[in-house]
Amino acid sequence: MSEHDIEIVREFMTSLDNNDSSIYEGYLSDNFTFAGWTPKPLDRAGFLEVARGLETGLPGLTYNLHNVLEEREGEVSATWQITGYQSDAFIIPVLGLPPIPQTGQSVSMPSENVTYTLKDEQIRSINVEHVAGGGIKGLIAQLGIDILIVQ
Repeated sequence: MSEHDIEIVREFMTSLDNNDSSIYEGYLSDNFTFAGWTPKPLDRAGFLEVARGLETGLPGLTYNLHNVLEEREGEVSATWQITGYQSDAFIIPVLGLPPIPQTGQSVSMPSENVTYTLKDEQIRSINVEHVAGGGIKGLIAQLGIDILIVQ
């Protein structure tokens, strides 16, 4: 079993933890999709907008990636448990959210199982398994913001 796909996922997630868009953007294929963490699936541009918005408001956000396994060629499963502290206001227009004010709250999300599909050394999709209190809805709720997210 190849460790190469696992290494790609780890490098991608490390660059997300480090807010290094010059690295993580390069790992995403042009037809990338992100599903399960937001009310509706996002394309590459939508995912990048969410990532940048979260970087602005929660610059120390970490994904705490663990249990990383290659299920089969081109598919890696893992678990992440997102934590961080909101130090600034942020906006994520692609989700139809109003500006999120700075609350000074910490977030500690439930663990979420994630599946990455890869092809030609790029990530084609990230699918997050829904858990109660997880996803963007759970993160916004932990900030103490009560808004409906419809997207």
